Amino acid sequence: MDIWLDWKVLNRILKEKENVYFFGRSEDWVPKTLNKLKKDKFTLTILDNNPFYNNTSFLSLNVKNPKVLEKFNLEKDFVIITAEPETIIPELEKYNLLPGKNFCCTPEIKEWGKLQEIKKNSSNIIFSSSDYFDLGKARSSKLGGGIFIGNVADQHYEKKLDGQYRQIVKVKNYYYVVEYVKKELHVFDTSFKLIKKYNLDQSKNSEEKPNYCGITHIPERESFFVANSATDEISIYDDKEFKFLDKIIFSNKSKRFVDGQCHINDITTIGSDLLVSYFSKSGLWRKGVFDGGVSEIEIDNNFKTNELISNLCQPHSPEIIDGQIYVLDSFNKYLYFGTKKVSKFPGFIRGLSFDNSYFYVGQSEDMYLSKDMGSDINNTMCNAGVYQCDTNKNISRFLSVPDVMNIHDILVVE
Repeated sequence: MDIWLDWKVLNRILKEKENVYFFGRSEDWVPKTLNKLKKDKFTLTILDNNPFYNNTSFLSLNVKNPKVLEKFNLEKDFVIITAEPETIIPELEKYNLLPGKNFCCTPEIKEWGKLQEIKKNSSNIIFSSSDYFDLGKARSSKLGGGIFIGNVADQHYEKKLDGQYRQIVKVKNYYYVVEYVKKELHVFDTSFKLIKKYNLDQSKNSEEKPNYCGITHIPERESFFVANSATDEISIYDDKEFKFLDKIIFSNKSKRFVDGQCHINDITTIGSDLLVSYFSKSGLWRKGVFDGGVSEIEIDNNFKTNELISNLCQPHSPEIIDGQIYVLDSFNKYLYFGTKKVSKFPGFIRGLSFDNSYFYVGQSEDMYLSKDMGSDINNTMCNAGVYQCDTNKNISRFLSVPDVMNIHDILVVE
């Protein structure tokens, strides 16, 4: 049960009680709680572990040692925590008291509690960057691209591998990541040791310039799928020896041009089929038509595509989380749950993961500042980094990664 009851529920519970205890003689939270408490027939007492306060009074209330809880009546008594819950909750549980039934935190510190919870609970994450190492190039940075491990709560990150990496997928105990400059697939283990490299390049002539971005794996098909933004195609490879098997053509329009017209980028699995994000369904994004979205590709139905989410601007990172579709509307800075906007961020977002409590959202340095001027964000965040976000409580923390420009993908470390 929840230790965070609202005032309406708490005051209703207290109507049936004879003894109510404030646990913690806080000069801030006790008077604030008193002001909101609907005084009824119950007797009110303060408990505190500091012997200095025992058998004294505060705000006309008696202050006693918490040992009085040894005679706690489960039906007639109730405890309201009015100090830091972290130290008090274990003490209450020793008396077999249950949160929400026998005790709760004062609603006055609910906001403080939200902050403490997100500060103390964070998963280790892996994130990739595709930055150039040559600082003379536009998409370069001091650290250059690579694979990084970090933790938002610890405010720490560390580079583990050099490379210009994009999407990552974990299969058993190995990570598979696209190295887009070398046109390779790199495989590394959980200790970040590079195990193997596979060539991805399916170019037939020098005019073709593949731009490999996304990767996913479908166990039932024993295959990897790699997206190529330059041709709007998805190559299929077997997962044993990484032999090329087939190719999915997302848009025939791209065959008439040198470059991909839809700019497919990241992919993931939906059952035994694919989800893919792209900049433009019409193929006119270079002409300012940003009709981007997310489509399902039915592999056993002649690669039929079904658009599921539309009207996005430069989307990335489609993911299936708890059986539902999430995607980042990167330029517009929204996290989408299906067709519903869930959270908005102040910068260009790309890279999405979830640890059953929090979303982790990557942010790259924004290269579209002049275009941002017309948006409802009037102060664009330029730092690269990772947000740890609680979409239910609408709060987040940020791990700044100042020596990196682009973050492409994020995975929670299991």
